[in-house]
Amino acid sequence: MKRVDRLRIRHDDEIAKLMETEAGQAEYWRRLDDECHQSPLIWLLEESLELEGDVIECGVYRGGSTRLMGRRMRDLAPGKPLFACDSFEGFPQDRILDADLGPFRFRFKIRRKFRHAMDVPGRLIAFFDTYRVNGHVVKGFFSETLPRMRRRKYCFMFIDCDIYESHLDCLNVLYDQLVPGGIVVFDDYAEPKWPGASRAVDEFFADQPVKPEQLMLGRKSVWFVRKPQAEQQPAEIYEPLLLKRA
Repeated sequence: MKRVDRLRIRHDDEIAKLMETEAGQAEYWRRLDDECHQSPLIWLLEESLELEGDVIECGVYRGGSTRLMGRRMRDLAPGKPLFACDSFEGFPQDRILDADLGPFRFRFKIRRKFRHAMDVPGRLIAFFDTYRVNGHVVKGFFSETLPRMRRRKYCFMFIDCDIYESHLDCLNVLYDQLVPGGIVVFDDYAEPKWPGASRAVDEFFADQPVKPEQLMLGRKSVWFVRKPQAEQQPAEIYEPLLLKRA
């Protein structure tokens, strides 16, 4: 196990210890609120929650983003379900392509990543129960779980699944269920370590009237697509959207 994985697990153990008392639960809830105010992901989520539809996350790993989204949804849209989808055992080993091999990113190294998360579903369920978040864990590879889920409307999607094939698995099934004006955020777009992510997103939206845009909040940024309300022509240049929060 790599040091970074050990540190993340230790951090989650500290959170679990904090949540054992009412005072600790209140403190952790406050910390999550502070993080939400600094997150461009949550900025876009807040805007999307005004629309009809649910929220889905594809690529959970240790659940950091899941807890942030659950925190804000509990405040603003407690009735909306949040679906947290992941295998919790790493990538589908036979679906890592040459397109996913960035600089110094070899196939055998990618195959080892994100495998240390089997404890996460239980931790997330405890979080959902403690804070009365309408959250649901969906365990399995996207190619298997997403087609079996009941079709529904989504107002917000967060895709953080790194590799080419997984991005297409998500977009091919879910984008059609995103409501007009809804937002899909791509955590790995324009990330040199994950070239397959950009390739998959660019291919999927090549014949669409929209292209990825960048939102910057302070030093943090995310790439996203907002589904058109009606037919519109694609813009040729997408400048980063800069936002400041009080």
